[in-house]
Amino acid sequence: MTDTVLDLFKLTGRRAIVTGGSGGIGLAIAKALGEAGALVALVSRTRTRLEAAATEVPNSVAVPADVMTIDPGQLVDECEAALGGPIDIVVHAAGFQHREPSVDFPVEQWDRLIRVHLTAPFLISQELGRRQLAAGRPASHIFIGSLNNWQSVVPNIPAYAAAKSGIGGAMRALSKEWSGKGIRCNGIAPGWVHTELTETLFSDWSRAKSIIARIPMGRLAEPSELGSVALFLASDASSYITGQMLVVDGGWTTS
Repeated sequence: MTDTVLDLFKLTGRRAIVTGGSGGIGLAIAKALGEAGALVALVSRTRTRLEAAATEVPNSVAVPADVMTIDPGQLVDECEAALGGPIDIVVHAAGFQHREPSVDFPVEQWDRLIRVHLTAPFLISQELGRRQLAAGRPASHIFIGSLNNWQSVVPNIPAYAAAKSGIGGAMRALSKEWSGKGIRCNGIAPGWVHTELTETLFSDWSRAKSIIARIPMGRLAEPSELGSVALFLASDASSYITGQMLVVDGGWTTS
């Protein structure tokens, strides 16, 4: 029995995979899930960064892997072995950026970005979905979208914009198929967040100033502010929410 509304946010006894868990938004989300009681498998390519991140996340283990190349079944097997049981939550936070005008954008960078931001999340969720449906196990799948789901925010990122637009569609398709069987699929569309991915852009203060001027809250988000939203979507507090991309942008899309 639930004692208080805060109990709905507890994840005690649940197991989670967070890709891109060694830094930025992924690390912040992993911390939130771990602090709520979940056992968390942090997935990222760089072992040293990943192991350092694991020291910051309660109840976590490091699972070094490249989501772009690893077989999804192998990844899920490794995470389940490390956590001691089946997965209840997945957060697809792995990502990188390449900026170049569309007329010059290299096809190899297009392929890499699509693979990391769109193909890998689908394949990992597909593998988890097979297992969860077969076991009749409820679950929460969380995808990281972007304001580029709806609008062209900045130039020179055509592959990222395409992938993030696609991930919203993939998330809604999975929700349509699975939510009646207990597997909720949702997403988070961050606005401007202070992470390594935005460092290059905001090193140009004239551009940064114009961006911040459009944000009604007048500042960038901190990664932890995405962590709390992911915790909400992972937990029973959002038990009747599925197929939604929650915008967390300080009011950008309303201005």
